[in-house]
Amino acid sequence: MSLAPRATATGLALAAASACGGGDAVPDIDAAATGLSIHHAIAVEPVLDDVAALYLTIRNGGAEEDTLLVVQTGSSGRAEIHDQVRDGEMVHMRSREYVVVPANGAVVFAPGGLHVMLMELVQPFAAGDTLVVDFHFASGDTRTARVPVVTYGDLP
Repeated sequence: MSLAPRATATGLALAAASACGGGDAVPDIDAAATGLSIHHAIAVEPVLDDVAALYLTIRNGGAEEDTLLVVQTGSSGRAEIHDQVRDGEMVHMRSREYVVVPANGAVVFAPGGLHVMLMELVQPFAAGDTLVVDFHFASGDTRTARVPVVTYGDLP
């Protein structure tokens, strides 16, 4: 099943992250204009009925930094970026407003760190499905990626 973007989907902002493993998702983008590309994008099959996690790497091969401002997908009513932050023995989730993608650098979203939360799922999806996700940058560029869905146990 492929879930196309929906104009009314709520955007989300993203923030910088730590390392991520995993296989490359084939980007559905032309990165030639600014050198921005989406890699390792993978969504986890929802364990609960209305939330799911999304992990990815954003690469910027360009000479100037850019800022990811919004992520949209027709598969959820809203999406947020969460960062896991340790405070003593406790681990808390913290929302982020945006993510700067450095020139000739990358930002990684991975389990245990930064991740995109897809909330208020529009329709159920399962391992084997593909989500269509749009990434909107401050430069005005948009990148679209087809993101495979896997079970948590199948994460790379």
